[in-house]
Amino acid sequence: MPPPFLDPTRFLLELGYTLIVVVLCFLIYIKTKSIYDITKHKGIYYFRNTFLFFGLAYVARFIFHFIRISNAWLDLYIPREIMGPVSMLFTAYFSTMALLCLIYSTVWKKFSNKNFFIAANILAVLIACAAAYSPPIFLITQVLLLVVAIVLSCLLREKSKFPRIFFLYSLLFLFWIISIILVVPGRALGFEIRIVLEVISIALFAFIYHKVAKWTK
Repeated sequence: MPPPFLDPTRFLLELGYTLIVVVLCFLIYIKTKSIYDITKHKGIYYFRNTFLFFGLAYVARFIFHFIRISNAWLDLYIPREIMGPVSMLFTAYFSTMALLCLIYSTVWKKFSNKNFFIAANILAVLIACAAAYSPPIFLITQVLLLVVAIVLSCLLREKSKFPRIFFLYSLLFLFWIISIILVVPGRALGFEIRIVLEVISIALFAFIYHKVAKWTK
């Protein structure tokens, strides 16, 4: 029998959600390789990397959830004071890199910088360390970066030679907003609401994948 504090149904549902998102992220990353190889468009390059880092963020989430269930089933014990900050460190780093790549995919023509990845990594590490110390910092920085990404995408979309990307951005923004909401602990958000949001987010991401797959044919 599982420990009384472990709800297998909730845990398996969350793992299933995470795995679906990870698979779709990496499929989109692979699908967009051909069009980038043909066009060498830097916007598409950073757009691809958005899904790579976002997928890695969910991989980190999956790993730490797996460790949690291993603790429960195998009678292992890793203090929450260690597990929580380490999990947040990796999740915040990859999520921040994903958003920074998404932002740069919009503004690279205006603010071209060969050292973007260096600067982005430094900023992502700083945010990740701060979030590991104080988790609310993760939500605050994600919301701020998301707002910046939305504003810049709206301002520059008319000049874009790839208007279809803007539509994908819109769907991705909506998915990201839901993802940020899902960071809220299960008890505070409610199990039923969480399930509905996860179903909506999977549908959105599946539609994004469908559009990307169709676009890259």
